[in-house]
Amino acid sequence: MSVAPAVPPRPLAALLATLVLAGPSFATPQDRFPLSDEHKKWLQDEVVYIISDREKDAFERLQSESEREAFIAAFWSRRDPEPLTPENEFRIEHYERIEYANTILGRESSVPGWLTDRGRVYIQLGEPDERETFAAVPGLYPTELWFYLAQEDLLLPPLYVLFFREYYAGPFIQFNHVIHQPEELMPAQSFQTDNSRLEAYEFLQEISPQLAHSTITMRADRGVAASLLQPDMEILQTQTLLQDINRAPYRRLDTGWVTGAEAGRGLVESDYLFNFVPSAGIARVLPGAHSDSWFVHYAIEIEPQHVTLAREEDGNEYFTRFEVTGEVTTPEGDVVHDFVVSPFLRLTESQLQDVGARPFTYRGMFPLIPGDFRFRVILKNDARTEYTVFEDSFSIPTGASSLSRPWLLHTPPVPGADVQLRAWQTGDTQLLPNARSVVAVGNPIRAVASAVGQEAVTFRVTPWNAAEESGTAQTPVREEEVAVRDGLAVWTADTESWESGRYVLSLHTDATDRVVTFDLNARRRTAIPWGLSDSFDDRAAGSLAAALGEQSLRAGDHDAARRHFAAALTENPNLGRVRLALGRFALDDGDARAAVRLLEPALAQAPDDPMVLRVLGDAHRESGNHPRAAELYERSLPLQAPDPALLNALSWSLAAGGDPARAIPYLEQSLRLNPEQPEVLELLATLRAGVSPGPR
Repeated sequence: MSVAPAVPPRPLAALLATLVLAGPSFATPQDRFPLSDEHKKWLQDEVVYIISDREKDAFERLQSESEREAFIAAFWSRRDPEPLTPENEFRIEHYERIEYANTILGRESSVPGWLTDRGRVYIQLGEPDERETFAAVPGLYPTELWFYLAQEDLLLPPLYVLFFREYYAGPFIQFNHVIHQPEELMPAQSFQTDNSRLEAYEFLQEISPQLAHSTITMRADRGVAASLLQPDMEILQTQTLLQDINRAPYRRLDTGWVTGAEAGRGLVESDYLFNFVPSAGIARVLPGAHSDSWFVHYAIEIEPQHVTLAREEDGNEYFTRFEVTGEVTTPEGDVVHDFVVSPFLRLTESQLQDVGARPFTYRGMFPLIPGDFRFRVILKNDARTEYTVFEDSFSIPTGASSLSRPWLLHTPPVPGADVQLRAWQTGDTQLLPNARSVVAVGNPIRAVASAVGQEAVTFRVTPWNAAEESGTAQTPVREEEVAVRDGLAVWTADTESWESGRYVLSLHTDATDRVVTFDLNARRRTAIPWGLSDSFDDRAAGSLAAALGEQSLRAGDHDAARRHFAAALTENPNLGRVRLALGRFALDDGDARAAVRLLEPALAQAPDDPMVLRVLGDAHRESGNHPRAAELYERSLPLQAPDPALLNALSWSLAAGGDPARAIPYLEQSLRLNPEQPEVLELLATLRAGVSPGPR
C-alpha cells in the first residue's frame, strides 16, 4: 500500500466538473486530434528518448487537450520512484539531464545537445560511472569513452559506449559495431597487413586497453578474441544491446497502464482516466430473507501496491474517500438499477501496519428483479485519482430455486451472523469471497455455491486444459457429493497432494452444470483481504418492495411495478416516492381523485418536493380543483427550471379558477420559451379579450 501526500478529499461537485463526456476515442490517423505546439514539443523533444512506443501511440490517438494533459500527469506519476514525497525525483533528474545535454554536450556543434548521440545516451542512462577522453592523440579522431556498471534492474551488463568526431567536425557520433570498424577511428593510419581490424585493435591497445576493447564489443564483461576473428558474431549482440539501451528508461515500467484507459472510456473524469489499477472482481446471486427475493453480492479485490492513502499533514492517520458507482442494464442497454456510494476510510498508524500488506476489498449488495442483466461497477480512490472497473453478467431467477456458479472463499463460512442483511451473507452464514480465485498449495480449498431448491450437488475438480476448458476430458483430482443446507452448498478439500497450476471447478446437478477456474499457486501465500462493506438496509419497512418497484418501472414492467409499490405502501404508508409513483399510475388510469388521496400525504412529508407539487397539481386540475392546482404549480415554479408545459398548466388553472389576469404573464413567459405554440397563442388572445376559457 502506498501513501500519497496529504490532499483533502475533493468535493463531488469538483470531481463532476471535470467529467469527460466521451472517453478517449482511438481515431484513425486522418481523424486524430492535432497536437498543440506544447504537446508536440513534449512528445518530440522532451520525452522522445524515454517514452515507449505503446505510450507514444496512445498519446497521439487521444482526442482532446484535457486527455493529453491527464496523460502527461499519469506519465510522470507512473515513473515517480518516491510517491510519498511531493517531488517527482525521476522528472526532476530527467530535465536536469536534458539541460546538461544542451549546455555541455552540444557545445561542439550547432545541433542541440539533446539531439546528439551523447545527449541521447546521457538522457537514457544518465551520468557514466567513468569517462575517458582522447582529444589530442595523433592520428586518432577526438574520441570519448563512457563506461557504465551493470544495471541489473534494467537488464544491462557492464557497458562501453564509444563516441568519436568523424572528420574532426560536427557532434560526436556513437561508434556502432554493426557499421564501424576500429580502423575508422584512425583515418591517417596506414595498416600493412590483410587483417586491418586486428592491427587497428593492437594499435589502440597501446593508447588504451579499454578503448581498444570498446571498438570490438560494447560488453565490458566479455573478452574480444572471438569477435576479433569473427566480426559478424558481434552484430546481433550489438543490435540487442542498442535496443536494450533504448528500452532502459521504461524497462521497469508496466506500460499496460495506457490501455487501462480503455476500461474507463466515458466512465471516469479525465484526471482519473490514465490511473487505472488492476483488480479482481466477483458477483453472485444469493437468496434474500423474503420469499422469492434475490440479491446481487459483489466484491472487488485490489492488491496492496495499488491502493493509495493520503496522510494527514500534522498527524499519524491515513485516509481516502472512495466513490463506488454501479449500473445494472438489460441486454438492450436499459438501466434498471444504479447507485453511487462514497465511503470514507481512515486508519491509524498501527491499523495501517496491520493491513498494509494485505489486499483491499470492497463488498456490496443490492436486490434485483428477475431477468438477464449486465453489471458494471467503478471504484475510484480519491487519494491519487486511481480507479478500477469490474463487469459481469448474471440472471435472476423467476422462481424459488436457483444454482449459482461456485466460488472460492478465503476463510470458512462463519455461522451465527447478525440476521440483518449483509454483503455476502445468506441466511445466517457470512462468507468472505476469494475474488482472485488463487489458493496456495497445501492450504485447503473452500468452495461454495447457492443451490436453492436442491437437495445435493456434486463438486468436481479437474486440471484445466486449454482445448477442453470444461474439464470433461480430464481425470478429476477430486469429486464429492455435498448436501445442500439452507440453500447453500459448502465444500472443503485438502490440496497437499495436488500439483500447482490451473484447475476447473465444476458444480453438477441432474440437470445443470456450473463451471469456474482457479489457480493453485506453489509460490504465493494468499493473504486474507481487509476492506469496506456496504449492505442493503432492509430494516426500513417497505424498502425492498420499493426498490423492486423502481427497477420494474425502469424495465418497463408497469404491472410488476404497481404490485411492488402497492406492497411497499402497505408495509409503510410514509414512503413518499412510492406514493408519487402510484399517484402517476392513478393519473394514467384517469382516476384523479385516487391520485389526490395518494399524493396529499406525500406533500405533507415533503412540502418542497417539486415533483410531488407538480403531479399533485395535475391531479387537482384533472379533478376540477383549479385554485388548489394553481397554488401547487406556483409553489413548484421556484424549485425547478420553468418549462412551457408547467407554465401552460398553471395559466389554464388560474384562468379556469377565475383569475385570468394572473394567467396572462405566465402564458407570455411560455411563449418566450417556445413561440411555436398555436394553442397557447389562441388561449392568450381569448384571455386578453376577456373571455373565460372552456373546459380542457
